[in-house]
Amino acid sequence: MEYLTQKELKKMLLFSWQKIEEKKEEINEINVFPVPDQDTGSNMAKTLLGIKEAIEGKEFKDLSEISEVALEGALTAAQGNAGVIYVGFLASFLPSLDKNPVDAKKLAIAFEEGRKRAWKSIQNPKQGTILDVIDATAETFKKEAEREKNIIQILKTAIEKAKEALLATREKMEIFRKANVVDAGGLAFLMILESYLEALEGEKREEEKEERPSEKVRRFIQTLSYRYEIVSLIENPKFDEKIIREKLKNLGDSLDIVQIGNKIKLHIHTDWPEEVKKIVRETGQVLSLREEDMAKEVVGEESVRKVSIGIVTENNVAGLPEKVMERYQIETADAIVDWPAGEQLPGENIYQKMREAEKRRIKEFPKTSQTPPKSYLDAFKKQLERFDKVLCLTITSKISGCYNSAIQAREMLSEEEKERVYILDTLNAAASQALLVLRAIELIQEQIEINEVIEEIKKLIPQTHLYVIFEDPKWIEAGGRVSKSQANWIRRMKKLNLHPLMTIKEGIVAKAGIIFAKDMAEALFKKISKESQRDRKEGKRIRVIIGHADNPEGAEKLRGHLKEIKAEIPFISLASPVVCAHTGPGTLLAAWQAI
Repeated sequence: MEYLTQKELKKMLLFSWQKIEEKKEEINEINVFPVPDQDTGSNMAKTLLGIKEAIEGKEFKDLSEISEVALEGALTAAQGNAGVIYVGFLASFLPSLDKNPVDAKKLAIAFEEGRKRAWKSIQNPKQGTILDVIDATAETFKKEAEREKNIIQILKTAIEKAKEALLATREKMEIFRKANVVDAGGLAFLMILESYLEALEGEKREEEKEERPSEKVRRFIQTLSYRYEIVSLIENPKFDEKIIREKLKNLGDSLDIVQIGNKIKLHIHTDWPEEVKKIVRETGQVLSLREEDMAKEVVGEESVRKVSIGIVTENNVAGLPEKVMERYQIETADAIVDWPAGEQLPGENIYQKMREAEKRRIKEFPKTSQTPPKSYLDAFKKQLERFDKVLCLTITSKISGCYNSAIQAREMLSEEEKERVYILDTLNAAASQALLVLRAIELIQEQIEINEVIEEIKKLIPQTHLYVIFEDPKWIEAGGRVSKSQANWIRRMKKLNLHPLMTIKEGIVAKAGIIFAKDMAEALFKKISKESQRDRKEGKRIRVIIGHADNPEGAEKLRGHLKEIKAEIPFISLASPVVCAHTGPGTLLAAWQAI
């Protein structure tokens, strides 16, 4: 075989997961470094499972496409010291296979690039580990590719050299000699190479019969240098790898960091897990965070805190994107928007239909009412099937009866089910409610227990701010919320570029002042910039969600302004009709919080 295409690569990656999954206990058995927790095989299998799930059942047009998808799966799933190092290898190995087809020389370059990245991913790389096996493989490919074109033949030679390097690890570290083992991560990498060969040859190779040096493992007492393992996936990091390493270098060892695109996978052993987690949170958006007590794992106790919490909210109030709802399995109990006259009107959304209704002089506009208890009950039951506990985050009870409906729904559950459902009045709505849901998701991802999550959200409620500006007061005038004279006063102010803002304060709709600005986007920006100034000086991140009632231009303009203060904007969404059907089309709103 002289060339490698995406079909062969896909088969190689799938075979590698199968091989490690079958052999993970053999790898676990010899795991004594950097800690004797017997989980290297399991962690490598989980890492490769992420690749398998990302690519299985899909077709790819070239090597570049499958590499990108496989890397995303690997980075997301990576576990353990060896797993993160292997992802470091893949982070440069796979992108080097950028064009079809790849010959032996190109493959040799890919192995060399992967080797460099694997060494770079570790804070204090050591000889006598998986790195030795990776080195031997890369060096063999480089040498053999100069005189041999057959990739299978080169891979066979590389495997033999990798075996030699693996056997040599036992003599390079005192701990390996004492335990009579080779490096577990190195063994896993060798098995991955063997699976590549099986994939390319199309047949499974027979296991070697001779005794391996790790078959008779000698057990002895080992002292853990650090007790806790932290593994985290971070999106949109504020710092580069060098700065993150500097922040963490004195907090532990086995520090591995791999960045691919806008995501970073971080692994560390530490005695100061809370300090590490604080730095992780400051680094960027935490997509996952796993803390393991290795002292418990070594003696066979449950070592990983397993938190299983499902979220329920009124999404046609909060306005979370569909992809967020799906990714975190959020169930919705939607408030009711009733407008029979709008069903036959043209328009892509309810606000365009409202503009059309005004043109046609239709005087009936949308009416809203609280979510019925049955909707919450159905949502609770779905989440109770998936999760151990359920957290329901409702719109403020001071402007809606949704909270009471949720309480009634919980009373309809069995006694055992009631104890698993927790309901929190957010005292917010629309984008500010969405911010609290996002923070709850992050806390759950960090494996924080539900009572702690609720306490953290309660602390954040008074620090979460929503500002709303309407385009024209005619809509709130039509709904009877302001008088005709008040509406005319607002119109006069707007002509002078004075924009009145509304907010939710302690759960109640209130005035938020008047801002002088050329348009609504600038007015909201000025308000947020001024109010967040102190938090920004203290180094806190400012997170903003923008909503609009068929005013995408205003929303994008506001996003542009917010870049000036480096605000984090998770998404822009069409604002909730439960809120903006009353303020009318053109409304622009933004919620912010400091985290």
